[in-house]
Amino acid sequence: MIRPTSRIVVGVVCVVAVLTLVLWFAFRPDRGPSDGSPRLRITAVLPMTGPGASLGEYLKNGLELGKEDAEQRFGGKLKIEIEILDSKNLPREGVVALQSALARGRPDAVISAMSSVSHAIVPVVEEQSIATIVTTTAMANLPQGTKQVVRVYPTSEDFVAPMAKAMAAKFDRVAVLYINDDFGDSNQRIFSSMVTAAGKQVVTSEPFEPTEKDFRALLAKVLASPPQAVFVTGYGPAYISVIRQIRELNRDLPLYTEIGFANPAVLDAIGSDAEGINFDGTDLETSDPQTAPAKSFRDRYRQRFGKDPYQVAGFARDSILLLAEAAMRDGRFQKPSKAAITALSPFDGVMGTIQLDKEGESRVRLDLMQRVNGRNMRVPEAGSTN
Repeated sequence: MIRPTSRIVVGVVCVVAVLTLVLWFAFRPDRGPSDGSPRLRITAVLPMTGPGASLGEYLKNGLELGKEDAEQRFGGKLKIEIEILDSKNLPREGVVALQSALARGRPDAVISAMSSVSHAIVPVVEEQSIATIVTTTAMANLPQGTKQVVRVYPTSEDFVAPMAKAMAAKFDRVAVLYINDDFGDSNQRIFSSMVTAAGKQVVTSEPFEPTEKDFRALLAKVLASPPQAVFVTGYGPAYISVIRQIRELNRDLPLYTEIGFANPAVLDAIGSDAEGINFDGTDLETSDPQTAPAKSFRDRYRQRFGKDPYQVAGFARDSILLLAEAAMRDGRFQKPSKAAITALSPFDGVMGTIQLDKEGESRVRLDLMQRVNGRNMRVPEAGSTN
């Protein structure tokens, strides 16, 4: 026999349980907006502070513009929420920040920036089965063999191929300076293999630390090799210092780098020392973009944020559009998947046509460019009549 007091306790427990369920359904993390539209929840792991902070700002701004474009494209039938996490461009910080966010609620998708951080979070998103776009990461083979990861950015091969080809055609002896992380190591290995395959010599390949400021001893060693030209790959304050200090030691030495050079913050910091430096980039990196999407994005970015955009903002914007289209591919909301994202290839965005294979790997064409009279100009390929 159940005593009256027991019945009261059981009744109270049942009432509490019912109230708990009601409150959970009312305020659960995956509940859609009040207007009934489905909601795409994205967690973005970006370098908002630290050596990559300038990139983090461009990425954040690009995500904001992408959110507006995607919601407009679907006529209010999809709402997008983006949570920004600061990785500080440190792998451990990125993993801890993401794990903390997952403990609060599981997003529908993740966007991660920077090679070392993205490499570190791959096991987390694979275990949690969350579709993930990695951008601002050129590290070789990052999506290969994964079930969740897609790259929306040029690969290391895309980054260095125009420079390796141009330098091998002009010089017999070249040197390499690269930032000491996954991004720099991937770039220098592929660049060196391309140059040596062309029958030319890499006389030295030296890393530099992201937090260092004085590289004169390192540069003296590199210049003593001696090279006919130097290829530099990196980002952040250390990258800027390396280029400026090379110019101080030997202003006439030909310098080649990659798309990171076109960052407006980098060009402003280097100033007149940027003249004559060779690099590569997309249409958005030129002083006069030729395509309508690049022109429109540049003008809109300037109007909104009061400065020129950089390519990472464009790739961030395109990443949001890819996730939104993958989520609404059948006219109704489903959580994005790697297969749904890659099925959208070829994808035409503000950064041009992005080709995605089934592994989630992207290919993006970069053109050879040079800084001339304070402007970013395309360099015609050999044999071109342009």
